[in-house]
Amino acid sequence: MQQLITSLELQNSRYLSKKRLISYHHQLRLIFSLGSQVKNILEIGIFNSFFADILKRYKYNVSTADIDPNLNPDIILDLTKDISHLKGKFDAIVLFQVLEHFPYEQSEQALKQLAEVTNRFLVISIPYNTLYLGLEVGVSIADRTRHLLFSIPKFWDTKPICDQHYWEMGIKGYPKKRILNSVAKAGLTVKEEFRDVGHPYHYFLVLEKNTSNT
Repeated sequence: MQQLITSLELQNSRYLSKKRLISYHHQLRLIFSLGSQVKNILEIGIFNSFFADILKRYKYNVSTADIDPNLNPDIILDLTKDISHLKGKFDAIVLFQVLEHFPYEQSEQALKQLAEVTNRFLVISIPYNTLYLGLEVGVSIADRTRHLLFSIPKFWDTKPICDQHYWEMGIKGYPKKRILNSVAKAGLTVKEEFRDVGHPYHYFLVLEKNTSNT
């Protein structure tokens, strides 16, 4: 049984940490990068309306969905159930740090359903459990900072960092190859993948629906 996020008694001051704000930045950046191809968006899995509110300010049509009615989403949605009623309504479906809250077989099935439902894109993030060294260098005469990230998946470990997760990419039994195979089996192509040196625990994927699925 998935635990409702409102039962965890998270505080905004704790939830909106510097690292999580880095993730919010990339969530928005990846949506903006898709340009005019995306107008109608469904966000699945919410704690606050931060992401959706900003996109609405930029004239996107955003609906929210969650299994937890206490969050007041637009749609009460259980990803382990049939979601075919959403088909054809959204150019992009986004879910950040959501799939790992289900046993892996259910996560795979959810990916397949989401690939069928979205008109074109699926933008996700999942936890990547690694040992890492990240370096960011900036100088006053350059507009851009330079990044270096060295990481080793914790393939010897069986325990996710978060006790609310059934699995995390990188630990024993869940190599990156397995997750990417699941993406391919769902009929999705990786358009972009990304980790930020400041918060490499969140691994972002921009996935595009294969034309054969349409």
